[in-house]
Amino acid sequence: MVGTTVRTDAGGLRLPPEVNEEVTILLFVEEGTASSKELQQVANSISALSPKIVVKVEDADRGRNERLKSMHIKDWPCLVLMKDDFARIRYYGAPVGYETQALVDAVVELSNSSPHLSPKAKESLSKVRRKANIKVFVLTTCPFCPMVARHAYRAAIGSPNVSIDIIDSSAFPKLAARHSVMGVPKMILNDSMDITGAVDEVAFFEKLHEADIATLGSMFG
Repeated sequence: MVGTTVRTDAGGLRLPPEVNEEVTILLFVEEGTASSKELQQVANSISALSPKIVVKVEDADRGRNERLKSMHIKDWPCLVLMKDDFARIRYYGAPVGYETQALVDAVVELSNSSPHLSPKAKESLSKVRRKANIKVFVLTTCPFCPMVARHAYRAAIGSPNVSIDIIDSSAFPKLAARHSVMGVPKMILNDSMDITGAVDEVAFFEKLHEADIATLGSMFG
């Protein structure tokens, strides 16, 4: 951020000092698996950046965990960003590589309830009237994926109607196959409209608005 002092941890993660409200990183893990261990390591490295970032870990218990079921989460390891009654950002897999800093930025923006959106993006987001779900399939080695992930994070923070799932395609190949993911980033809106490739902010939010209109049309068409 221009004009903002940032500090970094040993891994080079950047965190502006203005983390105003506590954010919880809730993890659902399967004890003893490499992917769950990796997820916990990433979450702990992020929480080390600020005392206002708290990590809580729960065993998925093969899907029997009551909180997991109440949140309708069917795959793990999974990370949920939470603040007060907000729990609309989920990451499936471990956000390593290019994805880590994007998640850190989402934590900061959620903490401050202030997503960095252009006026045009805000206008499109304000027009989303119905509940919308955004799935973004990524690879942690993809340099273009964090841009689309950031758009999704900001959509969820900026609108109570939007929930998002960021999914590591390599960690969940069955999910990727189910949604015909042939390349990343791939965005799926309301399990219907899909877009493959890096899209800029304006195009992303225009597509989200179009998906909202399409959902309304299917209700009355």
